[in-house]
Parts: sequence; structure tokens; C-alpha cells
Amino acid sequence: MLQIEPDLWGFVRSVNIDPHAVPAQLKAANPTDCAWHEDSAAGVARCMISMARKYAPNVSVGLHASPWTYMAPGDGEVTGRYMAALGAGDGDFVTTDPSDRDAGYHESQGKNVWWNDEKFAGYLAWSKKLAEIVGKPTVMWQVPLGNWGQNNTVNHWKDNKVDYLFSRINDVANAHVAALLFGAGNWDQTSPEFDGGNLFWKTKDYISKGGVNLR
Repeated sequence: MLQIEPDLWGFVRSVNIDPHAVPAQLKAANPTDCAWHEDSAAGVARCMISMARKYAPNVSVGLHASPWTYMAPGDGEVTGRYMAALGAGDGDFVTTDPSDRDAGYHESQGKNVWWNDEKFAGYLAWSKKLAEIVGKPTVMWQVPLGNWGQNNTVNHWKDNKVDYLFSRINDVANAHVAALLFGAGNWDQTSPEFDGGNLFWKTKDYISKGGVNLR
């Protein structure tokens, strides 16, 4: 699986909601592979996907949608239309990331990224709308590994996203999420080596119960 440029497209969106209107010297940078694409952010995204198809034909490829404003009313539709304009429909999936760090770490920095029932439902509703507009499933990437058994020190931060996702996996599947990719966003965050076995045991239990079908 190849994810193209996490958060770049979110920064492009902050410049202009129309990626065709954001200039990029694409043809000059790569006339071999990109000469037939427009000189814009949308052209960059589409050319990168086509290059993946050309040079790594066995790879699954997708663009990344930044969920910075996922709780804002209507943002799922706005993000979906923006990603479609970028060319995300040419890929195989769209990635999203619930958080770049564990919630306990962010809390120590004065920021609240904890999930509650409202935020969890909001993230899934946002993801579902995004998937339906682009016409591709989403993949949650860089899901923090913290859990309640940690003590909010380096490599041992608390979070509740693993617990939410595994305990409500049918809701996750119903939102057209095709994969959950867990991983620390930085070296000092919680990882599988330091999470007390939480991810391992939840994954093992999930497999023993047969998992869920993609939807």
C-alpha cells in the first residue's frame, strides 16, 4: 500500500478549495511522466497515482485526506468533493488519520484529541461521506496505540482510539473503512513494543471471532 503525501493535500486545500486553481510546475519537473497532466495540484496528484501504476503495478495507491475539521457540519461532503477534484478516485483508497500523537501526549501539551461517543460517531460519519463521494473506501492510518494501562510518560501515553475501534468494529465497517493501520506518529509515542500487549490481544480476539466483512 502506497499513501501519497500525508497532509500535503490538506495544506493545498487551505490555499484554495479548488485544486485545479493551485499552480504547480509539474510538466517542467517531470516531462517524462507528467507531460499530459495539467500544471496544478490536481495534476500533481493524478500524475503521482499514474506513476505508481506505471512503476509499481502491484501496489495499491491512495491520496490522504486530512481530517482537521471533521466535526464541522458538512465537512465530509466538502472534503469528499475536494479529494475527488484532486483525482482521489483514480486511486484504490483514501487514507485518513485520527491523530498524529496519543491523546495523553496532546493533553500534556494543552490539546484535547480524546474520542468520546460524539467524536467517534462524527469521525465515522465524515469518513463514510468521504468514501461515498470519492467512490473508494477509506483507510485509517497512523492510529495511536495508547491505552488506559499507560502512565503518560515517554512511550507510555494513554489514548482510547484502539478501544473504540475494536469495540465498535461493525460501525467502522459500515463507514466503508477498509483497513486500520496502527502506528506511532513519533518515536516518543506508544508503540506495540510498549503498549502492554493491548493491540496484540485485541487483534487476536478480533481474528478468533471471524472479523467483519468490508462494506
